[in-house]
Amino acid sequence: MQSTHDRRQSGIQNRMAPRGANARNRYYLEKEQFLIEILHHVHEPLMNDQWRLLGEQLVTDKDQYVIFNDRMTAFLEAFSMGKLLDQKAYYNPLYEDHYQQTLGLYNFFYNTRDWYTLWQNICWARLHMNPGLFVQALTQVLLKRDDYQPLIMPKIYELWPESFLDMQTVREARNFNFANWIREGNMTDFKEVHPLEMEPLEVDGDLRNTPEWLKAMAGVTIFRMKQRPSGNKLGYLVEDVDWLAYWYYLNTGINLVEDKSDQFQEWWYYQLGQILARYKLERYGQKMSYERLQFIKDERNSQLISWQNLRFSPENQKTTNDINDYLERLESMVNEAITSQSLLLKNGTFIDLSINNNWLIGLKELFPYEWTQFQMDTANQPQLLLDLRTALRSENFYYYADRLLQLYRCYNEHFQPSTERSFIPTNLKINDVKVSPLITFDQPVDIDLSNLLHTRHFHFGGQFLWPFTLQQRQFRLQQKDFSYTLQVSSNITKSTIFKIYLTIPEGKSINRQPFYLLDSFLTMIYQGDNRITRNSLDFKGFVGDHISLTELNQFVKLAQNEEFDFPLNISTANCGFPRRLILPRGGLGNPLKMRLFIVATSYDFKAQQGNELNCDITKGISRWDELPLGYPFERYLEEDHQAEEVFGSHVLWKDVEIWHEDHLA
Repeated sequence: MQSTHDRRQSGIQNRMAPRGANARNRYYLEKEQFLIEILHHVHEPLMNDQWRLLGEQLVTDKDQYVIFNDRMTAFLEAFSMGKLLDQKAYYNPLYEDHYQQTLGLYNFFYNTRDWYTLWQNICWARLHMNPGLFVQALTQVLLKRDDYQPLIMPKIYELWPESFLDMQTVREARNFNFANWIREGNMTDFKEVHPLEMEPLEVDGDLRNTPEWLKAMAGVTIFRMKQRPSGNKLGYLVEDVDWLAYWYYLNTGINLVEDKSDQFQEWWYYQLGQILARYKLERYGQKMSYERLQFIKDERNSQLISWQNLRFSPENQKTTNDINDYLERLESMVNEAITSQSLLLKNGTFIDLSINNNWLIGLKELFPYEWTQFQMDTANQPQLLLDLRTALRSENFYYYADRLLQLYRCYNEHFQPSTERSFIPTNLKINDVKVSPLITFDQPVDIDLSNLLHTRHFHFGGQFLWPFTLQQRQFRLQQKDFSYTLQVSSNITKSTIFKIYLTIPEGKSINRQPFYLLDSFLTMIYQGDNRITRNSLDFKGFVGDHISLTELNQFVKLAQNEEFDFPLNISTANCGFPRRLILPRGGLGNPLKMRLFIVATSYDFKAQQGNELNCDITKGISRWDELPLGYPFERYLEEDHQAEEVFGSHVLWKDVEIWHEDHLA
């Protein structure tokens, strides 16, 4: 029988390219190493003389671009007139001026004919552009250009740890001096640890705790900081770096898509609804109000700072007034549209919403699907709510999202055509579901803070080196893998779609319950009795953990020395939701009682495969059928619809319990 280590090794070897692949991949490795170096301490001056020389001039020869459009011309004019954002200014892509400048630089990256032109433009932007604007434009290119998508970009919380960690942690990390630690060795907040002590043990690609990994990390001294306790009752969720980064990447993926279709709008509001549902389930589990969220007048003072040492503040009164005014105007417009069955568009056109698909025109007009609908006029000071990296920390984010989604659902309820009955399968019955134990626990994990250390520690004699890394030990919510088995009977053989939602126990109005989608899949149901088993590791749309920035650098170096065949499939999808957060924290003494809602629908042979998990939605959104995302809860359910949509033989309600194991006691 193979040991866990042997199985890991076998899995890695199966995924590795054949020997000699490094020669073929050397261009990839050069690009990856360049990317790591150019983004390393991106908020500090670039120290690599080669990249500084290459970045002296932006490529302006139009022949070097597939297209040279008006946005690029406007960007050049703004640069020549000194109107681009200052390098030390606070950057926020949701502000109009910042957005337009980002779009211009993005086009100078995206439209390049070859890597060498892009290479020079990246070096130029690293030297001359605001770091936040530069990172945003580069991120967009790596997400949207097929030829560069295999490149691995560090996670946003590894590039900007300041925006995800408390100020005391950031300040202590910035003041850490490797030489002083070696000389004194008594800095109690910093502890040297062996590579085998790094957590979590399991990451996508199974690269940790292998001989290659130990070899790669042999030359790196690992320091660990203690975690600062959070005073927020829901801090383990709303301060989780992957929870926060998910919203950042989701909006980044959709932000610069200019040819935006109706399905992008639906997808954005569906994702917002899922975040809100997951948040409400956590509040329910913590015995906090969840049905109607309340506005928090005095949010907790933020302990976050940006790389410019600007402190993130709670929303100010102007922000509150602007957002409330916006939502009140939207509510009035939605009510008027429903009452009059018509809408006056911004261009002065008057449309009848009851004719053809005019209601979709009204939907697009009333409900823009970017957070830019709440953008402010200026961006002098960061606010939690208005920065994509920190928005989910703000309790009022969920309050505003709840109000917005109520109006969105209300509009859909009145104008969206009724779902065809043909989607409800006949001759099929979901008899039961057996669920393995649902158990959550607090898992130790190390977050890479190396970008907080001073850049002088990483350059010696003109060479870029990585002598040590700083990690912070945190404890985060995790769940044990679980599975469920459906028992389904059918009189015919037919392809069928199943969706499994998690919600609260029975007792509340169905329209006031949060429904969070755990799993959806397509399968063949055969005549007779069927047993279908699904494991949580196979649930669609979720991702696991990734190697850290330090490990990525070390693996690339090892591969460049032809001591390691670098795998090209180890990057985690940025727009995939963290798999470990799909269950709310369970109960310690008593279990948290929840319910599963399982619904079957007929397959219409119109499935579509998109790439939205990688934040590339230019080719469309993945879906099993033409039903609305979130069906049947995408709109309010009237009593006469509930019987056929949420009750019947094709659905099943099942009580479940979630326990929490305290391994830290």
